[in-house]
Amino acid sequence: MYLTIEKALKLPALNQVEVIGGSQGLTRVINSVSIMDHPDISWIKRGELLLTTGYVFKDDLNAQINLVRELSKRGSAGLAIKIKRFLSTIPPGMVEEANKYNFPLLEIPYEMPLSDLLFSFTYELVNKEKVKNNGKGSFEVFHSLLNGENRSSSFIPQLQEVGFNPDRPYILLLINGTKEEGDSFFPIGRMLEKLNQTEREDFKYWNIDFDGQLIILQGKGMVTDEHLLIQAQRIAILLEGLISKDNPGTSLSMGLSKVKKEIYNMKEGFIEAKKAIQLGSRLNPTNINDYASVEVEDLINQIPKDAITQYVQSMIQPIIAYDRENEGELLKTLETYLFSRGRIEDAARALFVHRNTVKFRLSRIEDLLGVDLKSRDIAFKLQFSIKAAKLLLHD
Repeated sequence: MYLTIEKALKLPALNQVEVIGGSQGLTRVINSVSIMDHPDISWIKRGELLLTTGYVFKDDLNAQINLVRELSKRGSAGLAIKIKRFLSTIPPGMVEEANKYNFPLLEIPYEMPLSDLLFSFTYELVNKEKVKNNGKGSFEVFHSLLNGENRSSSFIPQLQEVGFNPDRPYILLLINGTKEEGDSFFPIGRMLEKLNQTEREDFKYWNIDFDGQLIILQGKGMVTDEHLLIQAQRIAILLEGLISKDNPGTSLSMGLSKVKKEIYNMKEGFIEAKKAIQLGSRLNPTNINDYASVEVEDLINQIPKDAITQYVQSMIQPIIAYDRENEGELLKTLETYLFSRGRIEDAARALFVHRNTVKFRLSRIEDLLGVDLKSRDIAFKLQFSIKAAKLLLHD
């Protein structure tokens, strides 16, 4: 499905190219190939393989090492250098840096023209593009929908061409990550393939590089929205485990959109997945968050801060002040009680205290706030206030 460095080097036309460094990174996926004798790092794209004679850095050891480091951090697929023109061999410093970052460093023999090499890579990439992932063709249609481009009658046949069923619900999973060393690229496509095979997960997927690594998930059969969300959450947990196992020290965050039923809501879904990461990282100590769990916080976030602060103070400031002065847990008790839908026994179990302790605290809360906690309207306002207070605390 994907053209990796490892697969490319097995092609007859490329079998003279040798791996000099970064042999642990040969699973990097090649998305494009360029010839550059004056590499401009700012223009390098994720998955781009760079071919060069090395002229621009032939006499600069620092530039050689920095080039490898920066290419790796930007998610480049690798660096291939033609030797015996300006460099007799690939410098040891570059090899060492490539090994450090598991960044493929390749040696091109002098007799092999770069143009021939470029043609061989490009030819193979075109062939791979035709059969990529679950269907044929490219994923430009997804980019169009994610960018919110005008509705087009051609979108539906284009989606069907890549195996996407426009009549079935889907969900978006956005993955952002930063490694301690090297780039933030993860071979998500291969991981999803593995999950489909080993975990018997019955789903279709499309993996897209779009402001992070974006996955569009769709059930293979007719599934309910609830089942699709549960399935997506499970896939996110499994992916988190695979990424963390292969990349220790990685800072990882994932966001799930709500289930979407219309193809023209794809941009909305992407925004939701992004907000799930942004808000979830502020409120929850987990790597995975779904938009449905932070939707209220998103609405609160759009209200002027002064108005929210005033509302929180008018609703729950007395118990916040009480907790501060007495090292109490009234706010936590109230939040747990409301989350337990007014069931005192459930709240007591969650708090690891006796039910009478909860009853005493709730009575104190009613006295301080001057409210009846059995009122649904009051319960809603208090839940809203607690969520708002948490946002203000983490602002």
